[in-house]
Amino acid sequence: MARISARRGVVDFMFSLVGRVLVWLAKQLAKLIAWLTVQIVLHPRTSLTSAGLGAAIAWVGWRMVLLSLVGAFVATSTWSAAHRASFERYALTWARTWWRRWWAYRRVWDRVMVRCELFVDDDIDRHVPRLVRVSTTPFWDRLVVRMEVGQELEQFRQAGEKLRGAFGAHRVAVREIQPAQVGIDLMRRDPLVEAVEATEIPASTACIDFRAVPVGFDEFDEPYCVSLLGGHTSVAGSTGAGKAGLGWNLLRGIAPGIADGTVRLVGIDPKAKELRQARALFADSDYAVTEQEVVDLLVRLVVELGEANERDAVGGERDFAPSPARPLTLILIDELAPLLKYWPRSVRSKIEDLLGILLTQGRAAGYIVVGAIQEPTKDTFTLRDLFTRRIALRLPTESHTEAALIEDAVQYGALCHQVSETMPGVLFSLEDGARSTVRARLGYVRDDDIRELVEYVTAARSSNVVDLDSRRQELGRVA
Repeated sequence: MARISARRGVVDFMFSLVGRVLVWLAKQLAKLIAWLTVQIVLHPRTSLTSAGLGAAIAWVGWRMVLLSLVGAFVATSTWSAAHRASFERYALTWARTWWRRWWAYRRVWDRVMVRCELFVDDDIDRHVPRLVRVSTTPFWDRLVVRMEVGQELEQFRQAGEKLRGAFGAHRVAVREIQPAQVGIDLMRRDPLVEAVEATEIPASTACIDFRAVPVGFDEFDEPYCVSLLGGHTSVAGSTGAGKAGLGWNLLRGIAPGIADGTVRLVGIDPKAKELRQARALFADSDYAVTEQEVVDLLVRLVVELGEANERDAVGGERDFAPSPARPLTLILIDELAPLLKYWPRSVRSKIEDLLGILLTQGRAAGYIVVGAIQEPTKDTFTLRDLFTRRIALRLPTESHTEAALIEDAVQYGALCHQVSETMPGVLFSLEDGARSTVRARLGYVRDDDIRELVEYVTAARSSNVVDLDSRRQELGRVA
């Protein structure tokens, strides 16, 4: 009897053990099914691809699948070599986005959010913001994130550097897309490392958009444009930073308008060097170098401005549109510092008053100022706030950056003091009223580009159209 009882005990134990194992296996299978269901919902394309690959191997064998993959690789390589643009658009972008979404972000998302302190803890569970969408370019990854209840945009901005380090990016930009949605842009490669070509001369005045004249490219590889109708523009930078590139690219971008009289150029050139290279583009009475010449020119411009505003008031005109009958008056000031700081006090006070009138009243009448200043300070750049768009290139210190743009500009992302001397033309710009900066690079304007500009305008004024392609080939042979 004792043996029978012992055997029954062993059998009961074995049944119990088997039952526990089966229950454990059932639970694990349920968890696996649940996990697979979640993955299918979150990653439908990846799941379908994996399922299709598995089915293909089961149906035709791994050798045939491998041969098909090799054939696909050869076909895509040929496509890439034959027509890179379409390959980039229809294949490479999709593959890159799929890989970055899955490997770089979703795989580590919860862990990164927790370690960067971007979560909400309600004493019951820990909630992290949801990664809604990922899109990529050759240079940037753009993430769309839905915030959890209790989070705010400022938390993500303050965590920007943590996110940049966590995801191995060169730069990070945080922006609000809509309420409860945040955009996190992460730079993988810097598109501004290579020099940018000078702005192309348009075919005609009809091709010019005076509200968006291209002068370079921004860090998203999009054209960087400056408006010549929306207000005045200042550009600041140390010696060799490339600030002259703004004026030259603008002039190339509106060259047909200069030639046919739609644009009237006015030059104030205290150093008698930079603008002198294009002296032929300025009327004799619209170019000034010395103190008295500058004062006389500004007085005349202010008188003209007053007359124009009076005519507009009588005629009821509010919107200015450039035309040969009423041209845009573009006032280029190569260096503001002598006018505002270093010339005799009596001269400076007159100039500051006259410039103040042009900067406050000129936009509506088509009198637009583009002024450059070297290493600005609060004492030298006293008219800063009257410039609607402010641009700053390489500068020695953070205080110079704030003097050129706005207080706390460095906190808004304007790292002018970190721009390398090997990257002239790299800039940070700030729109009036904005609290975020744009990073871009001006087109590199060579002496040949300036000569091409001057020859085009002078020839067009004589009704002799210049063949730009032939001229560029000629300059290439000379080089």
